[in-house]
Amino acid sequence: MKFIKKLFLLLLLIIIVIYLIPTSPTDFFESYPKNDKASQSLKEFQSKTTSKITVNGVNWEYYSGGNGNKTILFLHGMGGSYDLWWQQISAFEKDYKVITYTLPEEINSLEKTSKGILEILDKEKVDKFYAVGTSMGGYITQYLVNIIPNRIEKAVFGNTFPPNNLILNENQSKSKIIPLLPEILFSKLGEKKLNNELIPAAKNSELLKAFLTSLPSSKKLFMNRYHVVIDLFTATPNRYETKRIPKLIIESDNDPLIQPELRKEIKELYPKAQVYTFHNEGHFPYINAADEYNKILQEFFDKKNEYKNVETTIQNYFEGRKNANINQLQKAFSNNAKLYTSIDNNELIIPFDAYLNKVRTDGKQKINTQILSGDITGNIASFKTEFKYSDKVYNDYLTLLNTQKDWKIISKTFTKIN
Repeated sequence: MKFIKKLFLLLLLIIIVIYLIPTSPTDFFESYPKNDKASQSLKEFQSKTTSKITVNGVNWEYYSGGNGNKTILFLHGMGGSYDLWWQQISAFEKDYKVITYTLPEEINSLEKTSKGILEILDKEKVDKFYAVGTSMGGYITQYLVNIIPNRIEKAVFGNTFPPNNLILNENQSKSKIIPLLPEILFSKLGEKKLNNELIPAAKNSELLKAFLTSLPSSKKLFMNRYHVVIDLFTATPNRYETKRIPKLIIESDNDPLIQPELRKEIKELYPKAQVYTFHNEGHFPYINAADEYNKILQEFFDKKNEYKNVETTIQNYFEGRKNANINQLQKAFSNNAKLYTSIDNNELIIPFDAYLNKVRTDGKQKINTQILSGDITGNIASFKTEFKYSDKVYNDYLTLLNTQKDWKIISKTFTKIN
């Protein structure tokens, strides 16, 4: 019996020791001794000062730098940290302000994530920005598009997934087992997945392997970020405020972490998004195919947002009507435009010149105006607007055409609704 007790105590001690064995990341520069462009830029980036902010008792670390009037917010994936984007930041901070952060291991929901991000943006006095997210970061980007659409000028969903139940259903058993594992075993399982799936999918990139193994990892961090990934929200891609944001979906045709059905679903959810597909570059093309990735981002950033151009025309219409400013109205409408309505169920067609005369006669008006919805296809657009006077409300259905100069309203069909 004494021998059994001693053996039991010994086994218990071994188990405790195994559970207490810490895991530590490798040193990137030891694993990747090449002194190439990627290595030099990482060393330079990691030498830069980061900032800290406390949000609801949780400490966030983030980097803010660069020059330019436009801001890019980079959102890392489930296993990442602020320096995951070093090759993008090195390329873009010459012309843009750039912000990137490390999601604290205490954060376990989209709401808490967005709260921290918004506090960082407020501290950095950033109102509108481009959002570039990958994997979990791409999912967070979709959430931000949903809750603060008027602050996001462009959005990139990289190697990511839409709101879904598939990830939860496929990982229910694993999510219960992982918290029970020793850190060392958890680390070994992650290393196995890295070597057997992630690195081979990226053409066995030495750079990618060295960087991923240098990232800090723990069960707590993994599980809390997993809860962020499975935190469902209802996307509203057809809401005008969301639709008007230009979107770019970046994917890889051999991504080992994003199921093909999820890749299909995200493109169906955002049918008007631009799509770029990497061939045989795996889950981390921003690391192992950085030059191509940066080129795609730059081309997307440089592309005009036609919704903003249409809105400029409609704002000229709004302000022109409120202030009886004929020049503004002529700037908004085509000279050949016509206005349509009905009186006593009879069709009434109003020439544009007659409309201008009516505006001159009526003079300035106190009106609350807004865009209710809109859609653009090629060089034509259809928008619904509201004109709210003190005693009546009108809806306009505007058809616009993209001319050589700018967008012009070519027809207005209106009706009194109140």
